Amino acid sequence: LDDHSAARAIAGDEVDVLVDLMGHSSFSRPGILLWKPAPVVITHLGYHGCVGLSQIDFKLTDAVADLPDAAAFQIEAPLMLDCCVLPARHVSRAMPSSPGAMTRAGLGIAESAIVFGAFVSLLKLSPRCLSLWRDILERVPQSLLAFSPGDASEQALYRRRVAGFGIDPARVVFIPRGADEAGDRARYLLIDIVLDTMPYTGGDTTAAALEMGVPVVTRAGERHAERMSLSLLSHLGVTDTVTHSDAGYIAMACRLAGDAAWRAEIAARIIERFPRSGLADSRSYAACLEDAYARALIIKSGAVT
Repeated sequence: LDDHSAARAIAGDEVDVLVDLMGHSSFSRPGILLWKPAPVVITHLGYHGCVGLSQIDFKLTDAVADLPDAAAFQIEAPLMLDCCVLPARHVSRAMPSSPGAMTRAGLGIAESAIVFGAFVSLLKLSPRCLSLWRDILERVPQSLLAFSPGDASEQALYRRRVAGFGIDPARVVFIPRGADEAGDRARYLLIDIVLDTMPYTGGDTTAAALEMGVPVVTRAGERHAERMSLSLLSHLGVTDTVTHSDAGYIAMACRLAGDAAWRAEIAARIIERFPRSGLADSRSYAACLEDAYARALIIKSGAVT
């Protein structure tokens, strides 16, 4: 259906709360929302930001992902969840001893190397991000930078991108994606530290790294897209690797690389806290969503301002 016809169909179903899960990501349809096909329209999870339409009443968030002044900088009103805005889905991981499991040796990565990982798309490799990674690699001589593109044909693009910011392509390694979700999670067992991207931080990639016990160095900013990893780490209760400046980000990555005992201690705390943090508790998350939807209906009905 075209946007108007789709909006009419939704309105005909008398939906009370319409939730957009695409934002401005691929295959999004903001033109449907333009027709306001439901009394309450909420945007959530499509990407770390707002759509920017007055027809959308709320943007779901949490007490960490957005600062108290967020409403002054966006059209959609912030609607707080009582849990982390991003749910983490538990995936049973493939163990290193599993048949066909990837190993450092098999990928030509020295066991003594410090491997910084960033399993992200090229779109997240901002000039600022790559400049900081260059400085980190220069300060940690025995380190490598690992990517994991979905298509092996993209490897040349990654090498060209990092080379443009002074990173030696010889310092870049590629870890293939697994045959299934368990195999994908097992990739994190091959890296030591995740370098979060900026200004658009990790979401699912941060959650996956934490479930595997890998420390994530993040540089928290002032807006939602800059604070997703911060939210995950805060709800986990392990914020040692959160930084608030570019210099702090570099220093944190170098400290983790140089202090194996401290890195292992943080990893152990992540593994111990993740199962009881509620980040992967789908029932609890559903309850938080139900509460948020109910509050949205009450607010729009005029009962609460």
